[in-house]
Amino acid sequence: MTTMTTIRRALALFSGVAALTSGVPAFAQDEVQTFNAFATVGANGTIVRAAEKQAMIVGTLAGPFFIETDEGPQQAGRVTCAVSARADQASLRLTATGACSFTAHDGATAWGEWECAGYQLVGCRGTFKLAGGTARLAGATGESTLIWRPTAHELRKQLDGATLDNATGILLWRDFKLTRK
Repeated sequence: MTTMTTIRRALALFSGVAALTSGVPAFAQDEVQTFNAFATVGANGTIVRAAEKQAMIVGTLAGPFFIETDEGPQQAGRVTCAVSARADQASLRLTATGACSFTAHDGATAWGEWECAGYQLVGCRGTFKLAGGTARLAGATGESTLIWRPTAHELRKQLDGATLDNATGILLWRDFKLTRK
C-alpha cells in the first residue's frame, strides 16, 4: 500500500472529506493506518506554586486539528485537551499529562491520554494513546509520539496570588498508528 493511500484512508477516517477520499476503499477493521497530524492550539490555564521552586499548570489546549498529506495539511476537525503540568524552576524541567478529545467535521469523536517530559518554554515529547471513539470512530485505538510546543505566553497575576496563563502553541502527533476494531 502506498503512503498516499494510507494518508487518504486516515483522512477518510478523521474528516470525512468526500472530495479527498473519492474512490478510496473504506477503512477496514483491524487495518493499521499511519500518519502525522498537528493542531494549532490556544492554551488557557492557571499557574499555582506547588513548592519553593515548582509550579503546577492546569488548563486546556484547544484548536483545529490537521492531517498532513502530500498536498499539504487538511483540516480534519477540532481537538480539546486537558493538561496538568509541573514546572521545576531550578532545573527548568517540565512534565505533563492530559487527555484529548477529537471531534471530526461529521460529529464523530475519539479520545485518548498523553504524557510528556521536556523543558519550560521549549515544550515536551512523550506518548499519546487513543482509547476509543463514537460513530465511525467507534472502537478506534492507536498511539503516537506527542510533541507539545508552547509559544507566546501572557501571564496575569490574580487576586488570590495564582497566575493565569494564556498561551498559543502547537501539538504534534508523529507516526500515529491508528486501528479501528
